Amino acid sequence: MCRLFAQISPRPERARDLLVDSDFSLLRQSDWDPANPQKDGWGLAWFGADGRPRVRKSGKPASSERALFERTSEDAVSGVVLGHIRAASAGIDIDEAHAHPFQDDGWIFIHNGTITIHREVAKALGPRRASLKTDSDSEVYLQQFLKHLCATGDASRAFEECVREDWLLWTGCRDLYPHACAPYTSLNAIASDGKGLHALCHAARRGPAEHSICRLDQPWSVMSFGMRGGRFVLASEGIDGGEWERLVPPETISAVPTGDTIEVRRRALRLEGPLGPIPEVSRQ
Repeated sequence: MCRLFAQISPRPERARDLLVDSDFSLLRQSDWDPANPQKDGWGLAWFGADGRPRVRKSGKPASSERALFERTSEDAVSGVVLGHIRAASAGIDIDEAHAHPFQDDGWIFIHNGTITIHREVAKALGPRRASLKTDSDSEVYLQQFLKHLCATGDASRAFEECVREDWLLWTGCRDLYPHACAPYTSLNAIASDGKGLHALCHAARRGPAEHSICRLDQPWSVMSFGMRGGRFVLASEGIDGGEWERLVPPETISAVPTGDTIEVRRRALRLEGPLGPIPEVSRQ
């Protein structure tokens, strides 16, 4: 059960108030619930003046590296800032390389969930498989997203194609995973190329928790968004006491600056796979 954070603004901004200082900040979420600690690494990413990604991450708990986390939140002055605290999927290493965000081709990417069939997805990547640096299911997901982004030219469609491909692959390998009823738990992810934020909110199978860390009335798989001044913020759960709107999964959302404003586009998905309608855990 990882936790995600993203901020986009028309001009470079810090996100320290939400990453560190707010009532339910990303840093506070890391050890808010002793029974459900987010202790398997953390990372922040942003874009430099040259437009290239800057990523700083660690395989250690954010709660044990508070000073470094705070310094990094000060350094991350950008139109786009992403943050992640990690609760690792079973069988995936816990170190800096496996911490989020991942990056490639000018994109940064964070994910919450477990992709049970990530080895099968990796085999279907084609030439993009050579870009994998770890055995992380989330890095496989990034490369799958980039593969479909190249084919469709649209981030929302690329996320949708990731879902469809997972279920197509599932028809050929589900007998290998008798304890799983779907090819993944959650595909909640946020991606950015520095020009916009793009996200998918969707989960097909229950994960290790029923609800979010700080907001016990919010399902663990449903993300929230809101405006803070001129900033658009998207996160796994509301991270301050202000107003937040929850996504209605399965759906994608994109936020792109246009002049001094941010254009937000939401797209409800009707997900069908080779076995019929694809389940959405938040509706069960």
